Amino acid sequence: MTRSTTLNATAMGEAAHLLPGRGRARYALGVLMLAYVFSIMDRQVLSLLVGPIQQALHVNDTWMGMLHGFTFAAFYSLAGLPIARLIDRGNRRRIIATGIGLWCLATAASGLATEFWHLLLARVGVAVGEAVLLPGAVSLISDLFVAEKRGRALGVFGAGGPVGVGGGLLATGLVLGYFSAHPLTLPVLGALAPWQTTLMSIGLPGLFILLLMLGVPEPRGSGSGRVGATTTVAAVPLGEVMKFLRSNRRTFVAIIIGMGCYNAAVYGSGAWVPSYLVREFGWSYAKAGTVMGLIMCVSSPLGVLGASWLGEHWRRRGINNGNLNVAIIACIVLPLCATPLLLAPSATLALPFLALSAALWVCLFGIGPALIVEIAPAPMRGQFIALFTGVLNLLGVGIGPLAVGVITDYLLVDPAAIGYSILIVTLIACLLACPLLLRARHSFNHTALRAREWRPAGATAITPSI
Repeated sequence: MTRSTTLNATAMGEAAHLLPGRGRARYALGVLMLAYVFSIMDRQVLSLLVGPIQQALHVNDTWMGMLHGFTFAAFYSLAGLPIARLIDRGNRRRIIATGIGLWCLATAASGLATEFWHLLLARVGVAVGEAVLLPGAVSLISDLFVAEKRGRALGVFGAGGPVGVGGGLLATGLVLGYFSAHPLTLPVLGALAPWQTTLMSIGLPGLFILLLMLGVPEPRGSGSGRVGATTTVAAVPLGEVMKFLRSNRRTFVAIIIGMGCYNAAVYGSGAWVPSYLVREFGWSYAKAGTVMGLIMCVSSPLGVLGASWLGEHWRRRGINNGNLNVAIIACIVLPLCATPLLLAPSATLALPFLALSAALWVCLFGIGPALIVEIAPAPMRGQFIALFTGVLNLLGVGIGPLAVGVITDYLLVDPAAIGYSILIVTLIACLLACPLLLRARHSFNHTALRAREWRPAGATAITPSI
């Protein structure tokens, strides 16, 4: 046995020793999932406040799409890569806790807005805070769970997304309904509009997660045998990251852009379907939030967990790109469910297809990060997840809601035609996503093998066990 092989084996043994027990790993997964729930709730809350904010601040659908989507996505993406560099070398528990505090306070501060630019500025704070969570959590979970259980753990974490969507809609609908009937007046601030108190009520409770984060283990150590003994590790040079990206660009471009297009359909629908229910069927925003929240609380977790289970099932049967196949199927099936939802003549006929669409909107919440974990070397995962989520947010959160608003205001020129706008964006986005993801199938396995074999410059490569 060579000296370099012995050192690598020793290092792997020390890493295994530093991993926390199963109970602490599960605790960390639970806390991170809960943080994901609150992040999506804070992100989703605006979808039910479109009407009240438009009336109070006198803005059209395009500007609301800019607020709900593009502003958030642009700053999320700009902040993502620098934050990911910190995540790949620093104490992820502390970094995630800082992000949680920032986005919760920024959401609450949105409730103090009296001008549109106030909301815009607060939205920037939400975006920068939330840019921490996904790369930090995926990197941490990938180190806390062995490869055989990693996909399932990421699926459980991903289930926090749909729970946050459903819980956010339900909580926002109930809170908005309550404060619409019982307006709140506070000292100094005076009388607050229902949409303002709703934002404050949704944002502040998330600060409780900060306390829970104190018990989350950080497996990075310095050899002292104590979890989190040191908070830094050597960072992979950015040049090495870019070199790996360039040599595997076919896979990364196809998956990241393809998933981004799919997310344009998802976030375009999620942002505007509540307004569609209000404008098309005469519902109140409170009723739309309550009904849609209840539906999503049931169907969305089933969608994300079912998709993760199917991907793992195929992988166990030797289909290494099983997760990618699930994403391709979702691109094909979503338009088939969205079309009857958005063309239904009554709410009664629309709701079953809303339940099916809700499962498909979120089914890739676990699959997406799992795909990146499979094709990115472990020391680079935070940066590749940041790149992945940055592009997903630019194309999904940034373009999806904004495109729906622009089509409604300037192409159809009719607020009542919001359903057709959502359908147009959904069909175009899925039509673009499907061939890109199909293209990734040809190089996926090769890239995944390269990721497992990657070693820093000068280190001896060890053939991985597959």
